[in-house]
Amino acid sequence: MAANDLSAWIPIEWDSDVIQRVLKASAVEANASRVSMGTSTKRVLRAGDFDINVGTTYVDDDSDLDYVTLTARRFMGKTVLEEDDLHDAESIVDVIGQRAMDYAVSYASFLDNACLAVTAAENGTTVPFTSAYRAVRSNGADGTSTYVADANYVNYNGAASAAYDDFSDLLSLVEGGEYWDETSAYLIAHPNFRDVMRRTKDTNGTPVFVQGIAGTPDTLFNVPIFWSRGARTSAANSKNPAGNPIMVFVGSASVLKLGVRSGPESQVTPSDAQSNGDQTALKLRSRRGFAVGNVFGVSVLEKSA
Repeated sequence: MAANDLSAWIPIEWDSDVIQRVLKASAVEANASRVSMGTSTKRVLRAGDFDINVGTTYVDDDSDLDYVTLTARRFMGKTVLEEDDLHDAESIVDVIGQRAMDYAVSYASFLDNACLAVTAAENGTTVPFTSAYRAVRSNGADGTSTYVADANYVNYNGAASAAYDDFSDLLSLVEGGEYWDETSAYLIAHPNFRDVMRRTKDTNGTPVFVQGIAGTPDTLFNVPIFWSRGARTSAANSKNPAGNPIMVFVGSASVLKLGVRSGPESQVTPSDAQSNGDQTALKLRSRRGFAVGNVFGVSVLEKSA
């Protein structure tokens, strides 16, 4: 393969090591409801009420069809390579593979942080989306005008004595509503919670946290847990957030919407006669949109101490 053949955007195949690394490291990529995007924005209908009556005469349903809007953002990176270090096309491909793996690790945390834990209002750049944390802590941030800020929020003070009740409260906030499906509900948590979960037991002394075996996920109260280094609060999108660890309970697999426009994909641009140096540029990107389908189907626990 000649270097010039790599100048177009080349999709990284879904069965590649890069994609497997992304799916393993990103809880959102692996678990959110994926929506194909053929354009930069897409409206996605969300579940709502439907009027039911009993008798012999039909009554018209007067509930409104509602939707959320996904806007694709570019999660991108670039590295410059000295062509003296690239002797042939095989070397270029090797470098693409290694740098793509490096990108995958950072991208996974960066995306999860954007979708789950960024605290500020969406601006399309430093705050790509309205995160689950922001939606839960704001009045109608997902477009649901009836939602009141912090209704689905639990502040956990970090004390072992409070863990059992607070973890249970996190689940109960969604389990009592219309957007809970026991068969597809799941948790996303920062690994910081693993220690306190292992120490939390019920009144019979039975641990509520069970570590998965043979590839099965860990569980808390029999709910699957997926771990994410991006599940820490931050004012702006970060691959290494340093704020409070959070745990997000998703009541149904359809609640978190991940728009997939393209990628991960790579592009190589070798130097040419007009270049001032012998350098090859490697660009990597993934275009994604995200929205909380309905905030009533999500709850957030924040470890504040």
